[in-house]
Amino acid sequence: MAQVPPHSQYHWNHGSGRFFEGWYYRVTLPEINQSFAFMYAIDDPQGNTPFSGGSVQVLGIDDRHIWRTLPNTQDFRADRDRLWLEHWGLDSGYEASDRHNQGKINDPATGKSCSWDYEIESIETWGDRVRPSATMGWLSYLSVFEPGWQILLARGWASGSINWCGENYKFDRAPTYIEKNWGRSFPQQWFWLQCNAFLECEDLSITCAGGIREVLGNLTNVAMVGIHHDGEFYNFMPENSDIHCDISAWGEWRMQAINDLAQVQAIGTTADSGTKIMVPTATGLKFCCLDTAKGTIRLSLRTRSGKKLAIASSNNAALEVGGKFWHQPWRFRSAKL
Repeated sequence: MAQVPPHSQYHWNHGSGRFFEGWYYRVTLPEINQSFAFMYAIDDPQGNTPFSGGSVQVLGIDDRHIWRTLPNTQDFRADRDRLWLEHWGLDSGYEASDRHNQGKINDPATGKSCSWDYEIESIETWGDRVRPSATMGWLSYLSVFEPGWQILLARGWASGSINWCGENYKFDRAPTYIEKNWGRSFPQQWFWLQCNAFLECEDLSITCAGGIREVLGNLTNVAMVGIHHDGEFYNFMPENSDIHCDISAWGEWRMQAINDLAQVQAIGTTADSGTKIMVPTATGLKFCCLDTAKGTIRLSLRTRSGKKLAIASSNNAALEVGGKFWHQPWRFRSAKL
């Protein structure tokens, strides 16, 4: 039986300083080229600070956005041994785990609403199927990196239903994804792309990310690419790979990485303008992140010698930039850790 992925548990240690933890669940419906992303967060769970409270956000049909705050931190609960959390308010809230995600959200200002209830079947978490690994390696257990980040489900199936503004969407074995982050400091700038809905390769998932991170008190540009394909895990990390990034302010994400075993090129694009999403900052949740779940990705995965492993594309990619928005292309070679 597969083990529980590292960092599945709730990380707050009852301290009094700044702290946040956030979770991201997504269901993709390739047949209609739509996705639903559910984002949950808790800020300063000790309560009684200017930033204390929770939130629930949904990015739904055509990247439209619904969000509500859940101000009472005493109503938030999470497990310290496994992935399970819940937070309910008067008319909005959620309960989520590695096997189930349900909730509802109502925005009286716009009249928009969404409710969801679906079961989750895990296929691949992070690492190989039997022994999941920490996304950022063993140093992630020592609080060397801030914030922490973990892919909890790179590829799985979701079965259930989502009601979006009165329209009901039922699905069986739809691609699904889960990740989380947590910490006491907040990234200044980052990008991210993810896709696990490739028509040519059902057993393919890719996650790419990069940003300005604090490592042992120093700021540095780092990036990574992780791919699950045909039962194998290809991990391009700063410590084992040469990684190059060319990220536009919005619209194009280009990454190349090579290590002793394999090489990858991933290009994400979108012509849409994106949707602003709230993310944790040093001064609480702010709209300083731009997302789409309707991006295009082209992926080429080969051995080090050039033998083809996977050539695939999808128009169901999630693409993101965030933090300090930039106006010129952000080009860098990932620092070694």
